[in-house]
Amino acid sequence: MIKIKTLKNNNRMSTQELLQMIYKKIEEGHTDFEIEACGQHDIGGALWSKVEKPLYFRVTNPGQRVGAMAMDGTKIVVEGSAPADVGWLNSGAEIVVKGDAGDTAAHCAAGGKIFVAGRVGTRSGALMKHDPKFEPPQFWVLKNTGSFSFEFMGGGIAVVCGYDCEELNSVLGDRSCVGMVGGVVYVRGNVEGLSPSVEQVPLDKFDKDFLKSGMPEFLKEIDRLDLKNKLLDFSEWTKIIPIPKELKKKKLPVKDFIKNEWFSDGLFGDLVEDNGEVYGLAEEGKARLRKPEWDKNLCVGCDLCIKNCPQNAIKKESDNYVSEDEKCIGCGICSAVCPRKAWKMIVNR
Repeated sequence: MIKIKTLKNNNRMSTQELLQMIYKKIEEGHTDFEIEACGQHDIGGALWSKVEKPLYFRVTNPGQRVGAMAMDGTKIVVEGSAPADVGWLNSGAEIVVKGDAGDTAAHCAAGGKIFVAGRVGTRSGALMKHDPKFEPPQFWVLKNTGSFSFEFMGGGIAVVCGYDCEELNSVLGDRSCVGMVGGVVYVRGNVEGLSPSVEQVPLDKFDKDFLKSGMPEFLKEIDRLDLKNKLLDFSEWTKIIPIPKELKKKKLPVKDFIKNEWFSDGLFGDLVEDNGEVYGLAEEGKARLRKPEWDKNLCVGCDLCIKNCPQNAIKKESDNYVSEDEKCIGCGICSAVCPRKAWKMIVNR
């Protein structure tokens, strides 16, 4: 184990000196560190070992961004509390804070696990995300969060246990989950002031199984296994999931939306007169970008165009093939399947 004291004879080692020392020791093959920090930032972030062994950091008194951009194969244990940006952009590390964490903990986390044994500050869990190629990031908090937690969350899993927070009006602070579009927040305790774009619903079997499997690991890492039974009382838990705002509104026909809610005279009304006509996503007739044209001299009568047209727009009349404008969307499949290219796509003028 490499032990590093960053304060000697009242002289504080700079962050740059500390990080350079860590890089050098890792280059030499060391993987186990005990660091008595003095506010140095970015400890444990974006590191890997050439000897392909896990990196372990035990840290006291760190500065901001402990585990920032930390990678898979790294474990960081903070003995005590940590300031802002714990696990910022975490990319796979396991980060344990055995006290409180400051603002923006787990901000932009994309992988790994972050365990906090106390409270976290405002905007914690904001912008968490999930790449489906990897396991979703996890963010576990024993007590509560500050306001604006989980804003613009796009993926991942957060668990706020609300332990010893019964007196709080909301264990998520105010205006939680603003702009949340993905992921899930499991929460135990009082919740108020949620964004209108999310809803709070009961747990299902999958949720309960997840908490049963993950809670023992979390509590073991923060030395609170004594709370296992208390925190697995599912009658006290709910989950928060995003609901698109448009689903909360009554759906309107596009014409009514344009007439009653869209810009007066249209978005470009000062340049072009808007006649109010609405085209679908795949329009037929005059709104098509292309239309098919048939050449009798090339046709061999195989009927592949009729069999493959998704709109049933092609019919045979005597010896001629005709595409019905009111059905055709100009997709070009008839031209693609024709072995003699009797159908070709032309600009629909």
